[in-house]
Amino acid sequence: MTHFDSLNFVYQLVIARLDLVVVLWALIALILSLAVLHWLWGLAWNTRWGLFTRPGLAAFGIVAALVIGGSALFWLGAGRVGTWLQLQAATLPKQIASDPALRYDIFVTAQQQLGLPSGAADNEMALRNRHDLETLIQTAASLVRCPLTRSGPLGPGAPCQMRNPDEVVRETLQAVPAGAFPLTVTDDNPWVAYAVTTQVQAALSDATSKLTVGAAELRAVLAALFWIAIGLQVIIVPIVAVSDIRVHPQV
Repeated sequence: MTHFDSLNFVYQLVIARLDLVVVLWALIALILSLAVLHWLWGLAWNTRWGLFTRPGLAAFGIVAALVIGGSALFWLGAGRVGTWLQLQAATLPKQIASDPALRYDIFVTAQQQLGLPSGAADNEMALRNRHDLETLIQTAASLVRCPLTRSGPLGPGAPCQMRNPDEVVRETLQAVPAGAFPLTVTDDNPWVAYAVTTQVQAALSDATSKLTVGAAELRAVLAALFWIAIGLQVIIVPIVAVSDIRVHPQV
């Protein structure tokens, strides 16, 4: 994952969700940059120093403050990527597995593949043997597709990798053994729920590994920008403040 991919993820996570705490910290960093590094630091070297004593340096100070504030904003946001992904891992698999539209799609597709008649309420299916159950599970594993969500950080463009449906079939049958056949099931059954949950968890695990690494790389770049902007202010402001005394000496 590139830095631009990570930046896009953090943008959606922080800006689109308007995390007030992160935004406030970024504003504090911006204000402190102007007040402390530009004004008070210059005042320590030149008692007649002001925010706009030198228009050119004032413009530089504003740009540096924006860099510091923006770096702080995305640095803090990138630090929350792991926590946000953990929350998704705890809630999204169950949410997708309980989606009525997906369950119905799986149910109808499996019926069509097996050539089985529907029940009286169009919500029952008689599985004749283990092969029918495997087909149902494989259908469930195949119909969980990327992206996991229609929008947001896990929407289009997000990293997403599913497991092989055949592997999911074997794991599901081991975790949820079948009883005697024939077996009558509805669209809400433990085999479909387990297969869907397994696929979503696999996709989230893949996304977590890539996004966590990308976010860590992004934090390193932003930290460097943050300290470079501070360092330039610490060096340049006293130089200009002292030179202003020579150009405009007190009488």
